[in-house]
Amino acid sequence: MGSIFAPNVSFIVAFLAGLFSFVSPCVLPLIPSYLSYVSGMSIDDLTVDKTAQSRLSVIKHSLMFILGFTIVFVLLGVFSSAVGSLLHSLWVMRIAGIFIILMGLFILGAFSKVKFLSFLSTDANFNLKNKPAGLIGSALVGVVFAAAWTPCIGPILASILFIAATMHNATAGAKLLFVYAMGLAVPFFIASLSLNMFLSAFKKFRPLIKTVSVIGGVILIIVGVLIFFNYLSIISLYFGNTFHYNIPYNG
Repeated sequence: MGSIFAPNVSFIVAFLAGLFSFVSPCVLPLIPSYLSYVSGMSIDDLTVDKTAQSRLSVIKHSLMFILGFTIVFVLLGVFSSAVGSLLHSLWVMRIAGIFIILMGLFILGAFSKVKFLSFLSTDANFNLKNKPAGLIGSALVGVVFAAAWTPCIGPILASILFIAATMHNATAGAKLLFVYAMGLAVPFFIASLSLNMFLSAFKKFRPLIKTVSVIGGVILIIVGVLIFFNYLSIISLYFGNTFHYNIPYNG
């Protein structure tokens, strides 16, 4: 029997959430600095034409860095799903929906005057005097980076974790957070391939950061409403059935 792929709307949302996290105002401007840190090369060196050897080195360190933060997010997904499995599914959906709506409103600035929530807008920055040596060191920095990122991307990440909690399945939660991590990883890896291209794109994109943040907030609110009324799983089921009946059987 030929394999049939049924797209999961939650995974699409998770990947988009990763992209929105990457282009958030307190993450995107710091990407060149992080690339410089994990590769051990100055930003000036990264922007000049590199030899094949130095280019390969940057790619390997970037991939290990991505591996580091991916592991952290996947483990968070497993934990969130495990916690959700202990609770009544209806209550998990209701709580998750309300929380995600609130996070969407936060991104839109609805709670900008609430002081105790100001930590959610903290810059994703950290200081390590000496990066651990080698590729393992880059992976460890990725782990620390995930923790340092958390305050800045908190509303988006927490929303995805709440979606994972509604799945009541550790494997599904791990997959969801892996997809979220890939939303962060793909543009980061592209930036590692050509920092010049990234800086040029960033210069053009910078005026749109606020607009993209607003779009991200609106999407979270919509997703929150869908989860609250259990429509997200219904939409996923609809897409799954559509693909199931439209893809020809190859026996």
